[in-house]
Amino acid sequence: MNFADIKFPGEVVTVEGEKKAHEIIMLALSTCQWCKKGKKWLKDNNYTYSYLDIDKVVFEDKREFKRAVSKHFNAMVRYPFLIVDGDKFYAGFNIENWKELFLE
Repeated sequence: MNFADIKFPGEVVTVEGEKKAHEIIMLALSTCQWCKKGKKWLKDNNYTYSYLDIDKVVFEDKREFKRAVSKHFNAMVRYPFLIVDGDKFYAGFNIENWKELFLE
């Protein structure tokens, strides 16, 4: 399965920035302090990114979506879960590891 084949449930929000070299998607929880810090860091550093607050998704859709993401990346979904270009990911908030994903 290709990452592009995974159907995103709920509302995916896009935040525009000047840096558009990568497709960045964050799976987040609306109440998670690390997710909020991650969103702020991406915005403050001028990245275009999209996010889905997974806790706002209907339970059945959320379970199916998390299962598909876990299977695709062979990893447990933890938040924030950052996906770059559909083939790289990092679970958690660590700026240095995020920068490695962006090749900075």
